[in-house]
Amino acid sequence: MNYRTLASIIILFASATSLPAQERDPFFQNAGLRFGQDLESNVNLQSYEIFCRIDTSLSWNLSENITLDLDIETAVGALTGEGDTAAYFRIAPLVEITFGDSPVSIVASAGPSFHSEDVFGNYDIGGAIQFTSSIGFNWRVCENWTVSYRFQHTSNATIEDPNPGLNMHTLGVSYKF
Repeated sequence: MNYRTLASIIILFASATSLPAQERDPFFQNAGLRFGQDLESNVNLQSYEIFCRIDTSLSWNLSENITLDLDIETAVGALTGEGDTAAYFRIAPLVEITFGDSPVSIVASAGPSFHSEDVFGNYDIGGAIQFTSSIGFNWRVCENWTVSYRFQHTSNATIEDPNPGLNMHTLGVSYKF
C-alpha cells in the first residue's frame, strides 16, 4: 500500500468522525484504523485496515465491576508484502470485557475473512477464505479515542492446502461515536 492510499483512508476516516452527533448513525459504536506486522521469519507482510464496531446492545454484568459486551466488528483492508497486495474483508463477533471504570479492557474476536489474493512472493496462505481470530486490549485514552493492541492469527482451518497460518501484531486507533 502506498502513502497516497493510506492518506486517502485517513482523510475518509477523519471526514466520517467529524460529522455532528445528530448526523452520525448510532448503529456504529466506533470506527478506526489498524496496522499489523507479521511475525513470520520467512515472509514480510503488513496489513492496513479500516474497521468499525456494530453495537448489538448485548451486554452482561458478570459481577459488580466486570461487564461483558458482545458486538460485531467488520473490517476492510489490504495485506501487502513480498511484492504482492491483497484486499480483504472480514466480519466477526467481538467480545469486550470491561473492569469498572478502568480505561483498559480485554477484547477477543474470531470469524471469517475473505482475501482477493493468497500468494505473496513464495508465501502461500492457502486460499481466499480464511479465519481470523485475535485477542488483545483496548485503552480508552479519553472519552472518544481508544488505542488498541491485538495478537491476530489468520489461517484457513485446513480447508485448503497449504495452511501455514499468519500471525501478526496489530496496533489501532478508533473513535467512539
